[in-house]
Amino acid sequence: MLGRACDDPNPEMKSKGAQFAAAMCRDLRKETGHFMRSTVVALTSNLQHQHSKVRKVTLKSLEDIIIANGAEAFLIETFGQLRYTMNDRSQDVRKMFYTVLQSWMTKMELTAMRQYEHHFIIYLLNGLSDDCPEINAECREFLEVHGTRMKETLQALGKEEAQDEEMKTEGENENEEMVTA
Repeated sequence: MLGRACDDPNPEMKSKGAQFAAAMCRDLRKETGHFMRSTVVALTSNLQHQHSKVRKVTLKSLEDIIIANGAEAFLIETFGQLRYTMNDRSQDVRKMFYTVLQSWMTKMELTAMRQYEHHFIIYLLNGLSDDCPEINAECREFLEVHGTRMKETLQALGKEEAQDEEMKTEGENENEEMVTA
């Protein structure tokens, strides 16, 4: 039903449906993500709408919907249209796109982030050649920050895995000593 509201011909209804879906995902993040496929599909088609206001509201709504638990899987259905959106004729829409992209890259769960990161990096690299100097600088800064953050996260994850492996080995050695005693 929510997907149909977002797919309504009336631009105001598209915006209200998108805002409602985003609010619901913000408030019920753990429970709603799995049910948002039709909404994500409808919102993706709204990224082609003639009014930049509808495109901006759609992007802002996708920011909250995609990071809801389970909705990350539906992101793959948006990549075709996101490629056009990052080159939108409206500078405001492009700014919103890169803001949403940065939000996804900081708030998304690590497994989903690793799955989609190569797409996100390509979008950010495209932002380096944008006509707007503000978008250029924002993308450059975020690429540096993201690289550092991901390096630290993956190093910490590697240390945890090494500790788990060490504890497993110690447990096996104790079991062998008990059997031989």
